[in-house]
Amino acid sequence: MSQPSSGGGTSGERTILGHPVGLFLLFGVEMWERFSYYGMRALLALYLVAVIAAKQVGPGAYENIIEFEEKEPAKAAAVERTLGTQTRSVILAVGVPAEGGLHPSTTIGTPALRVTRATRIPDPANPDKSTWTPSPDDGSSVIVSGPVGGPFQNGTFAFLVTNPTDHTISCTIKIRRESDDVRTFYTINDNPDSITAEIKPDKDRAAGESPYTAVVTINDHDSGRNWTEARANTLYGWYTGLAYLLPILGGLLADKLIGTHRSMVIGSILIAIGHVILGISGMGDLAQSKLGLSVFIMGLAVIVLGTGHFKPNVSVMVGQLYPPGDPRRDGAFTIFYMGINLGAFLCAYVCGTLGEKVGWHWGFGSAAVGMLLGLGMYLWGKPRFLAGIGDAPRANATRTATFLFMLAMGAAVLFGVLYHAGLTDAIGRGMEWLQNNPKAGWGVVIGMIAGALAWVAWFLVQNRPEDRGPVITIFVFMLFNAVFWIGFEQAGSSINLFTKQNTDRMIGSFEVPASWFQSVNAGLIFIMAPLFAAIWTFLGKRKMNPSQPMKIFLGIFFLGVGYIFMVMAGRIAAGGAAKASMMLIFLLYFWHTVGELCLSPTGLSYVTKAAPAKFVSLLMGIWFVSSFIANLGGGLVAAQVKAVEEGRLKLPWSFGGQADFFFLFVVACTIASLLMLLLVPVMKKLMRNPND
Repeated sequence: MSQPSSGGGTSGERTILGHPVGLFLLFGVEMWERFSYYGMRALLALYLVAVIAAKQVGPGAYENIIEFEEKEPAKAAAVERTLGTQTRSVILAVGVPAEGGLHPSTTIGTPALRVTRATRIPDPANPDKSTWTPSPDDGSSVIVSGPVGGPFQNGTFAFLVTNPTDHTISCTIKIRRESDDVRTFYTINDNPDSITAEIKPDKDRAAGESPYTAVVTINDHDSGRNWTEARANTLYGWYTGLAYLLPILGGLLADKLIGTHRSMVIGSILIAIGHVILGISGMGDLAQSKLGLSVFIMGLAVIVLGTGHFKPNVSVMVGQLYPPGDPRRDGAFTIFYMGINLGAFLCAYVCGTLGEKVGWHWGFGSAAVGMLLGLGMYLWGKPRFLAGIGDAPRANATRTATFLFMLAMGAAVLFGVLYHAGLTDAIGRGMEWLQNNPKAGWGVVIGMIAGALAWVAWFLVQNRPEDRGPVITIFVFMLFNAVFWIGFEQAGSSINLFTKQNTDRMIGSFEVPASWFQSVNAGLIFIMAPLFAAIWTFLGKRKMNPSQPMKIFLGIFFLGVGYIFMVMAGRIAAGGAAKASMMLIFLLYFWHTVGELCLSPTGLSYVTKAAPAKFVSLLMGIWFVSSFIANLGGGLVAAQVKAVEEGRLKLPWSFGGQADFFFLFVVACTIASLLMLLLVPVMKKLMRNPND
């Protein structure tokens, strides 16, 4: 209920819970912006890897080749060696007579496994379920047929894979893709990319145990972009990384030219337009065409540029509501950040449900609606509750803001055109070349690290002796902060895809959308943040509150604990024949939230306290750069999931499936947390206030 201020603010100021009404206006605006951002982000990787929908292609016959590539593991032979590859042809006949035999089954090398077509029959042990049994198989093409728009006959079929040898054989099953332009229409055990299974010898199967079954299913939802997981996760990393990098520029433009008010307005409009473009890019023929993909990429560019204008300035406006030294400021930011988590919590249940259950473009379009609601709320409430807040520092700001808006749209269109022309592929080819040439790749990495260390050393010299210790702690905390967020940000990429493909999400007859799990972290923060605040207050009164480096140790440690549950899930789902429990995914997010609540105080608030006054802005900008690197790095690391699963990238351990990839984070978090623990005494000596 609004009431006159009882002190600390302007006389006659209207307040709610002792805070200006404008705070709650900004709370609502930020909630809708985060609803928009996290709603689209929850769908991004899922949409990019989804295969083509048969109901959305024109008349014709389309062929996919299923490959069964065998490898004999090193533990079964002197060294790992490829045995051979078997292929099976699948013909999709849309509105034309069903004719097969284009490419009958073939073998390359000397395969040891036996691949046999299977027929689905009622399960004798459970009449409510079905099982697969061998059927006559002459090696001819599988025919999936139906009219334009569907439905399609034989849209789900299977192969049984048996092993007559006396040792386990690794088999990678995928749709052959000679290039990125090849369109695939099927998932294999719910995986649109590939699966790698360890096929044990037939003699080792228990009585009544079925052989390994590869279930192939046509896509009966909307078409995605049919990308490989590596390509999708790389784009995800660039997108989330740039969303942290461009706010540096957006903040500077607001400070020097147009003010936070106009920056927020043009940011909101750009974000809404970007999501509308994403929605349009999935409609009609654009859903599968190269032009539609280029439009989609342009939409992402518009959103990133809009986020650059919006993200830094809404927080600044919260601070502008209070005079210097106002004791209500910290509480105001606590309330404000609840808006972030409320938006992040709600988004998946709207955007995610529409995207996964109705159509991808509906999910993206609903994100645009969220941003427009936020913009409308802001424009209505600004003259009423934020008068004088966020005004421009110079004249002609409206003209300048209009120019910056047009410049952003022009830059996004240009990027889309360059992408359509293939000119941006040079970046991908360059990174792929570095991966295929480890010496050159490591040379670039070492060179960048050496350059960064040299700059840090030079920068330290520019500071007064008494400031150098605190500055060193800032850079050390940035490094460990990046390690944490590389692991944490797997949520929207590798973990999101694993949840979609390898988790049993059935509750009765209802399948929980994978995107809903993107809301777990925000929901837990809502519940647990007040508890953690009370714990820190309780410990602080007893002079037992952990220091900043100790909280970093705890944050990274609990991040690693969460990944133990992903290793368990990865082992269960290895090969795609079984599904992991949803509870394992929930436990992952629970411990990651605990880690975030421990580590989050070591962010920008620490920089503002520890940095020398003349370098605060610079160091805050560098902190954002470290977040950009962490998010981009997280995407690039996630791009290696399939390389690890298929054995193309070797790690010192072997649990099977994607468990090997997720155990990498357990190891990294263990090492990083122990290192931080060892550094705690050193960091406390260097800190400006060791009790922080």
